[in-house]
Amino acid sequence: MRVLRKLACSVAISIVLVSLAYGQEKGGAGWFTFGMKVVDFGDLKQELAKRGFGKPEAKNSFLGGGGYGVIRGKVLLGGEGAGFSQDVSSDTLKATLAGGYGFFDVGYLAYSRENFRLFPFFGIGGGALALRIAERGPMPTFSEVLDNPKREVEISAGGMLFQVGLGLDYMLTLKEKEGGFIFGLRAGYILAPTKADWRMADRDVLGGPDARLTGPYICLTFGGGGTAK
Repeated sequence: MRVLRKLACSVAISIVLVSLAYGQEKGGAGWFTFGMKVVDFGDLKQELAKRGFGKPEAKNSFLGGGGYGVIRGKVLLGGEGAGFSQDVSSDTLKATLAGGYGFFDVGYLAYSRENFRLFPFFGIGGGALALRIAERGPMPTFSEVLDNPKREVEISAGGMLFQVGLGLDYMLTLKEKEGGFIFGLRAGYILAPTKADWRMADRDVLGGPDARLTGPYICLTFGGGGTAK
């Protein structure tokens, strides 16, 4: 899905940012993350239920990754991306609802002692929801797909996002080295300020329901990093 491709790009950008910051200041971290995100599906729940699809759950497990670099001793610059999906199939159609988002983050190292870091952060980025619907039935041949390509459809809605959060990292150092494993906790809130327009390929889809990635989240992180000299 396009959502997952956008997620891959955001994670790649995060890695580049961390590499640059770590190379200059020798302080930063990169991580994988998993956690729980609450999503405001709004009117989309009713639209799916009226047509026999499963009602999407507000609580979603997500996976992702990201990183940050510490510059000027206190400022954190980085990025992150994450995504989730859930099954909302009906009796006659397969359907998957997925979401993904990426952020450029700015934080401040409010507390740093020994191997602990505590930091509030603010992020600006974008995200999208995507609904893929496919016919149930036997696996088609290549010729059948060419003769009748209308076997599935994907519609999506995306836009700008903001987030505020608080992060806590603990570094498990390796002997006398300045780097080690990072274990962390993140909690925050994502806000989608405007209603997103639904699209199918390069065409607008009129009359779409209001569904946003707005909501709180909490997650665990694990990865590696280092401390500035």
